[in-house]
Parts: sequence; C-alpha cells; structure tokens
Amino acid sequence: MSSDGFFSQYPEFDHDPTAPLVAEFQRLSLQRGWKAGGKKYRQSRQKCFAQEFEHHYGHASDKLAGWQALCADLYVSPTPSSIKQCKKALSRISVNLVDLIDSHRTGEKVKLFPSKNALRNYSINHNKIFSKRQAKADGYVCALLIQMF
Repeated sequence: MSSDGFFSQYPEFDHDPTAPLVAEFQRLSLQRGWKAGGKKYRQSRQKCFAQEFEHHYGHASDKLAGWQALCADLYVSPTPSSIKQCKKALSRISVNLVDLIDSHRTGEKVKLFPSKNALRNYSINHNKIFSKRQAKADGYVCALLIQMF
C-alpha cells in the first residue's frame, strides 16, 4: 500500500492524508455511493480504519518497537523495555483509536480520557468506534479496547 493506505485502491478519489479519517472516509463513501450502515459501507469502514492503524504501527504485534511507538504516542514515560510492560502501561490508558489515527494524520495531540466511561460516551456520541472484530485481529489495538455496548 502507498502512504495513502486504504485510499490508494480508489485512484479517482482525491485523498487528503492530513484530513481526519472519518471525514475522508465519509467523502469517499459519498463518492462511491455507499449507504451508511450498509454492508459495503461497514466492511469498507472497518478495513479503512484497520489499515490506517497498521500503517502507523505495523501488523507484527510481536515487535517491541511497535509497542514502544504506541506507548510514546500515548505519553507513556519512561518507555517500557518489554512488550509485557508496554501492555500493562497501555491497559491503564483510555484513548479513542480513531483519534489516535487522526493524530498522525492531522498532527494534533491525541486526547486521553479520564475514565473508560468517558471514552465510551465520547466514542459513541462522535461515531468513532473501531470494529471489535478488526481490533481483536491486531494485538496493538486489542491492548486499548474497552467494552462499548
């Protein structure tokens, strides 16, 4: 995949890699005629979010460097020296995964939430929910999952 990741498979789409992910996906779905909530829309959204996350952290969740990069992006200091320590540190962090992706895209600082409940309410109210099925397939994402519903 190019630096445009998921969006590179749609060459007629003028992708802005600095725009928020949800906004770019919405523009693409309008262009493609995908109806919100429809099967093609849901599948494409899941794939888009997963590929964006993988673009920034890789897909080999057995690599310490990816875990340390994730910890650094989430202000964990000092940087843990093992995967186990990274997972432990990340288990205490409440962050919206879409916002985490957007921090790479937009350059904005990622917001951490004071509680899992605050994160849950924000994620639902802003429709920034990462697919549970996709997330469970990725060890990095899985470390940050919370129960949504």
